[in-house]
Amino acid sequence: MIPGIDLPAQNTNSKILLLYGPSGVGKTLYCRQFLIDGLLKGDRCVFVSTALSKMQFNALFSNIDGGGKLVDRVEFINPYEDLSLSHYNHKAISGRRLVTTILSGLIRSLKPTVRNSRKKAATTSAQSSSSSIDSNISSKAVRLVIDSLTHMLILVRERTLIQFVMDLTYLLKDFNATAILTLTTSSMNHESMVSNLGSVVDGVIETRLREDSNGLAIRSIRVRHIKGAYYEPRWMTFRISANGNIMFSNGRYSSLGSPTQLTCTLCAKPIMGTPLIRSDFVFDSKECMEIYQRLENAYGPKISDTGLPSEAFDASFFFIDMVGLSDPTLSVKNQVHKIETLNELIHSCDAYRKVSAGKKVILPSGDGMAIGFLSKPEIPLELSIQLHRKLRLYNQEKSPTEEIGVRIGLASGPVFTVADLNNVQNIWGPGIILARRVMDAGDKDHILIAENLAEMLLSLKDEYRHVIRLISNKYKIKHGQKIKLYTAYSDDFGNQQIPAKVVINK
Repeated sequence: MIPGIDLPAQNTNSKILLLYGPSGVGKTLYCRQFLIDGLLKGDRCVFVSTALSKMQFNALFSNIDGGGKLVDRVEFINPYEDLSLSHYNHKAISGRRLVTTILSGLIRSLKPTVRNSRKKAATTSAQSSSSSIDSNISSKAVRLVIDSLTHMLILVRERTLIQFVMDLTYLLKDFNATAILTLTTSSMNHESMVSNLGSVVDGVIETRLREDSNGLAIRSIRVRHIKGAYYEPRWMTFRISANGNIMFSNGRYSSLGSPTQLTCTLCAKPIMGTPLIRSDFVFDSKECMEIYQRLENAYGPKISDTGLPSEAFDASFFFIDMVGLSDPTLSVKNQVHKIETLNELIHSCDAYRKVSAGKKVILPSGDGMAIGFLSKPEIPLELSIQLHRKLRLYNQEKSPTEEIGVRIGLASGPVFTVADLNNVQNIWGPGIILARRVMDAGDKDHILIAENLAEMLLSLKDEYRHVIRLISNKYKIKHGQKIKLYTAYSDDFGNQQIPAKVVINK
């Protein structure tokens, strides 16, 4: 369902995935597309809902080509209909009876698959042992949707719901099945529920809904984690067409077409609102258009011939600047010694040394440097922490004039390669510019992080949630752009004080 990520289970390993996000983001339509993709591949599809009637479920498929035929191949389970109760008597159903009814319905639905598979295995080899038959229990993949856990949570206790998901995991273990469970999040309680369920399910998919500068809704989705596999939790935007199809930012309908999508000439991101146009090129923001204009002025009008979108790549940036190096009382020898020492300390950090030369780009910047990492997004933060610890040890025995003080800015985003007047390859783009803007906001010992990278890190590891903190919702950087700004600190690294520029900026 998400380009580049194969979610359906392989072989006989079932997977249960949690899909969560705000109301209206398109979780139900995403699940519908998940089932349609399965039907087109010949998979067996089951849709469970405590909120939709059979008529409402049929309406989900009524506005797509062949929808009337497709819906007949999806088995619909509503526990209230199984219990032959009207919606006026929902309160008469106990929580445990509700989840038991759902599980019973699934058992009845999936049993024929088990019987047919075992019969086929027995016909193929009458001498096969029961274990070999069990290993071929389901030659036909199963796709299951339970929409939604939020509605069930109103009727049952959280503990009962978690037990239900655990029972479901056990039930599906013998099937080649992929199940998607949806949950609408709107409060801290729901976030806690996501955390609890995340330890039970095999993977978590997150959705979000926000507005652009024109007030248009932007929907996006990412895989937060899947057990047994590593995925960078990178956001991918998508749109919902008039007939309810999911279209990802690369212009792809999942199995249902291939419409075109405008992308920014500079950063290659999809243009969700009204595009900005310059020299026959389109941009998604004023900032990207101005960056392109500066590059055009520096490198000439043929900059467009470099094919920026095709050469653009994402990187996570570590931008460091030495504090106080321009002090006129410092000798040139002292300044050079500090720069050399800082370089040696950075090169001695494991986070730097263990990344191969082909996975990092180093750009000197006067009294500091920018390092772009093309591998794991947590490398810049790990390098910052390790460097701070080394600097504290180094500064312990130094005089004030000998101490090395730094400020660090971290961000991620697209950049591209371009040749300068001397034909030397360089990189430039929104990713490295944002890291510089973030660093500029800091004082000595600050490790400041831009929103995009901070949110990615917070979703990766629980330990990051204890050291990364939001310090500004609307920090204004150059050109009037407002960003969320985070800081990272603990007892042995970082600076817990709010930067002076952030205080003034509020």
